[in-house]
Amino acid sequence: MPFELHTLLLIFAIAFVAYVLFALSGFGSNLVTVPLLGHLFPLTYVLPMLATLDFFAAMRIGFQSRGHLLKRELLWLLPSLGLGIVAGTTLLVNLPPAITLGTLGSAILAYGLYSFKDRRIAFRLPQWSALPCGIAGGVLSALFGTGGPVYVTYLAARGHDPREIRSTITVLLTLTAFTRIGLYLAYGLYAQENVLWYAIAAAPAMLAGVWLGHHLHLNLSKQRLIQCMAVLLIASGVSLLVRASAL
Repeated sequence: MPFELHTLLLIFAIAFVAYVLFALSGFGSNLVTVPLLGHLFPLTYVLPMLATLDFFAAMRIGFQSRGHLLKRELLWLLPSLGLGIVAGTTLLVNLPPAITLGTLGSAILAYGLYSFKDRRIAFRLPQWSALPCGIAGGVLSALFGTGGPVYVTYLAARGHDPREIRSTITVLLTLTAFTRIGLYLAYGLYAQENVLWYAIAAAPAMLAGVWLGHHLHLNLSKQRLIQCMAVLLIASGVSLLVRASAL
């Protein structure tokens, strides 16, 4: 089937803006793309598309700083994260669309409100907390594509420096995207019409956004940039809740 041109252009524009912001701030791109694309398609269509983009974006960004990888943290996180991804994918294909969309809207709204505050971590988590954090991050990754904030909060609360967190997060995102792709394939989500072709067509927008974000300099501080993005998240969260209530 041929692409719908207006839909392709919208996907292209959303992916480009999201990955520019991601490269500028380190902010999870799916916190932007999932709620916006959720107005165009069901989440069972959006998430396989974005998992493909996430995998290549994380590969593009992540291995530039792989020398700071926290291997011990990965060993603790990955088993429970895998369980969470399986659980989240099962929920994705079985829950009614109104529930998944409403839950996503609530989560996006809550994170948008949270992003206005100073996000420095003032507490320390023990090593065993990798287990519940891994499960929570895996469920959110599979169900909404938004597990990144859980991983960042966990690693920051373990006392690691930003270079180590960035390196480890990008490897985590690569591995979780790869796992999600496998599970989405197993559940037949990639059999939906044009879903893979839309992802491939949007790949140049993702790559261009990552490149521009790395080379773009803004007069805004990182915290101010995140606050501006938080406005978009709050608006997206509210609009998703309204849409979910109408389903």
